[in-house]
Amino acid sequence: MLFNYLDISRKSKRSQSALEYMMTYGWAILIIVIVAVILYSMGIFNPSSSITTTSIGFSPFTVSSTVCSPAGLSVAIISGGLPDTATQATISRIYITSNTGTTALTKAYNLTKTAISPGKTATIVIPTVACTSANVKYSLSAKIQYSYSTPAGNVVTNTTGTIAGTSSVNPIVKYVPLTITSSTATPSPFQQMVIVNMNNYNSYASSNLSNIEFTYPNGTIIPSWRENGTSNSQTVLYWLKLGSFTTTTVYMDFFSTSSNVLNTVNTGEAPQIPCGSTPTSSCSNYAEYDNGENVFNYYQNFKGTVYPTGWTTDDLSTTRYVQVHNGFTMDFSPVGVEFYYSKENFSSPVALDWQGDFVPNPSRACGWTILGWYNSSEHDSAGWAQWQNSPTSWIHYQYGNVSQAATDFYNSTGLIGNQEVFSLINKGTNMDYLLNYTSQLDNNPENYPLRTVLFRNGAGCGPVSGSEINVTWLDIRDYPANGIMPSIGFGSVA
Repeated sequence: MLFNYLDISRKSKRSQSALEYMMTYGWAILIIVIVAVILYSMGIFNPSSSITTTSIGFSPFTVSSTVCSPAGLSVAIISGGLPDTATQATISRIYITSNTGTTALTKAYNLTKTAISPGKTATIVIPTVACTSANVKYSLSAKIQYSYSTPAGNVVTNTTGTIAGTSSVNPIVKYVPLTITSSTATPSPFQQMVIVNMNNYNSYASSNLSNIEFTYPNGTIIPSWRENGTSNSQTVLYWLKLGSFTTTTVYMDFFSTSSNVLNTVNTGEAPQIPCGSTPTSSCSNYAEYDNGENVFNYYQNFKGTVYPTGWTTDDLSTTRYVQVHNGFTMDFSPVGVEFYYSKENFSSPVALDWQGDFVPNPSRACGWTILGWYNSSEHDSAGWAQWQNSPTSWIHYQYGNVSQAATDFYNSTGLIGNQEVFSLINKGTNMDYLLNYTSQLDNNPENYPLRTVLFRNGAGCGPVSGSEINVTWLDIRDYPANGIMPSIGFGSVA
């Protein structure tokens, strides 16, 4: 009996000691286990699977993340307080001073100008800089150039730092070769229209078309801009910026459907696309991936609320008949108003395209609004015009002045009030008119060379209120000498 008691007593003491040990050290062990799980999930114990950002410097900016893949290098930055209590800075250039692990050269790269305010985040994309393999560490020493306004004037300065990380997996899954053929050599640069029926490729295209880019066979990315299309079940229109050619081959590349290769440099889309059905004036994502200025000879999306550089108006009223707010509107004016690009430097043959709509039944009894080409010294113009003699409105072709309007008229049914693409092909001595890229009228005569863009609201009969025209974007592009867009042959998916 004594033996049993002593044995039970020893077991009880051992159990008590174990319990006391667990009570003393259990929380510490639990914390260690939790930390180990977190570190494992972050890939600390498997560095090859971890994609990290270790960037430093660039005050007053902070690099919050970078992504480097075959599609390019994008850098997200957060702005701290700016010098001289400036409320906004504009980033315009980056100088690469040394490079490891990317295709970057030691040189300066011009960027799509990016505005950023204190406390806000912006993303810059460095053109032609990419990582060709996954899970490779890269590092770029660089200077970011930015400017800001002070009471003494505009200041341009640089900030220095290092962009580093591990390249991500973003391989091209499929590609389609396109053979483009022209009967005569195209100008250089040349904006090629590419129309794609995405129903043929919806197994590879992501639902919002964000995983598609265009390249040459050597892998060089071709600047491309998607004008329309928001799903892989639609027919989509792209514009590619190519050099001179009679025959050339390009690839339409598909990344994984979870990839987003859109940016504001070489692979972009029209400014209104990210807004969906949201009015563009209230859409914070307007022009999120718009790279139109890198595709066309001239391009403007009228982003923001101020007149773009180079644009002038004779609107001196406090009413502001011309208003920029992610696109622009022109309201009725009793004395007429002009809004035009002040640099006359476009040589023919050249095409002007603009997307917008004429407002049905504008708030005036009579008057006209014209959008097109202009000669400021001779006050001569040619364009698409809306004429109203209340209650009827027409859209017609106009040249010289309203009394020389063409005899072909469109009434408001089916055209006025709808978003359309209006084009004017300026050949120097005559003008072609296209609606949604379909020819409507050829060879309106011109008395003077028309080398700039004008939006004009002619004086008319009141009342003095109401929008007459809404414009989202416009571009100017080269036009083939024979007036025919080069043909495209689509190859097999590879």
